[in-house]
Amino acid sequence: MFSLRSRTALPRPVPAVLWLAAAFLAGCGVPGEPLPPLLEIPAPVQDLSVVQVGTQLQLAWSRPRLTTEGTRARRFDRMELYGAFLPGDAPLTSFSEQSSRLATILAQSLPETEERMVYTIPLDASHLGSQATFALKVLNDRGRDAGFSNVVSARIANLPEPPSDLQLTLTEKAVRLSWKSSPQSALGGSAAPISGYQVFRQEAGSLVPAAVIGETPSPAYEDAAFEFEHRYVYSVRAFVRQGDSLAVTPLSAPGEVAAVDRFPPAPPENVRAVAAPGAVELAWSPSAEPDLAGYNVYRSEEAAFTKINSELLRIPVFRDATVRPGVRYRYQVRASDAKGNESGPSEEVPITAE
Repeated sequence: MFSLRSRTALPRPVPAVLWLAAAFLAGCGVPGEPLPPLLEIPAPVQDLSVVQVGTQLQLAWSRPRLTTEGTRARRFDRMELYGAFLPGDAPLTSFSEQSSRLATILAQSLPETEERMVYTIPLDASHLGSQATFALKVLNDRGRDAGFSNVVSARIANLPEPPSDLQLTLTEKAVRLSWKSSPQSALGGSAAPISGYQVFRQEAGSLVPAAVIGETPSPAYEDAAFEFEHRYVYSVRAFVRQGDSLAVTPLSAPGEVAAVDRFPPAPPENVRAVAAPGAVELAWSPSAEPDLAGYNVYRSEEAAFTKINSELLRIPVFRDATVRPGVRYRYQVRASDAKGNESGPSEEVPITAE
C-alpha cells in the first residue's frame, strides 16, 4: 500500500539585480553631505608689470577672470592699487606697511572685452631717483580679497625728451637710420646719460605691432635684415637701464621707407677674349651677386656698343659667330639682376677677328 506525504513549497530565489535596484531606491531618500558655499573671492593678479615711459609710470596686468576656487569671478567688484615711493637707498621691508592705496578701479568701468589693463601714474622732478613699488588687490562685492598681486618696482630715471628728426636712407645692404638725441630732461633741466636706443620696425599697413629689432649706443643704426619690395615704418626711443629696472622715452615720430631694389650688380671682372676661325670666344669670372639673373655682351667696331646676345646669358661664356675676319672689335660684359637692374660695363677687351 502506498501513502502520500504532503510537502511544504520552498520560496523561489530573488534575482540579484532586484536587490541592487531596491538598494538604489532606498538610497535616494537619504540626503547627502551639504556642500559649502563658494567664497567667490577673485584670484590675485600674477602678471603685474611697471615701466617708466617718459614722465609717467605705466602699470599693466591681465583682467581678473577666475576665483581662488577656479570658477568664473562673477562677483568681481573692484581693484585697489597700492604703491610706495621710497628714496633710492631706503629698503622695502614690508610692502603692506610702507605702501598706501593710490587708486580704486571699479569693475564696471572696465570694458568687458579688454583683457589687458593699463594704468598710468604721472611723475614730476620730486620722484627722480626714487624706487617706486606697486601691487594690486582684487575684491569681490563683499569687500573680500585674496591678498596682494606680485609686487613690482621701477627706479625713476632722469630721461631725456624723445629722439627727433629720424632720417632713413635705403642702400643695397641695409636701411640706414639716424636721428637727433635730446639733451633736455623730460622732467626739466638737463638729462642724465642714457644707456642707449631701441629701434622699432613694422610693416607699413600691418596690424602687427612694431617690434624691437635692435639696440645701439649711438644715434644711428643699420637694418641689414630688411627685404626688398617691402615697405617699413621705423621709430626709435632712448632707454636707461638701472639693474633690473628699464626706463624708456616715448617713441620718436615714425619714418617710412619703400625698399625698392634699384641697385644694379657689380660689373663682371676678368673678361677674356680669344679669336677662333670665324668667331670670338669670351669668358669672365662668375658674379657673386645673390640676385644675379644673367649677363649681356656688348660689342663695338668703331661706334657705340651694341648688345649682341638675344637672350640673357646664364653662364659666364659667350661665342660671337657674327664677326668678320680682320676686323678689330671691342667687347664689354654687363651683369643683370632679377629686377632687371643692369651693372655698369666691365673693362673693355679689344681683339681682331680671324
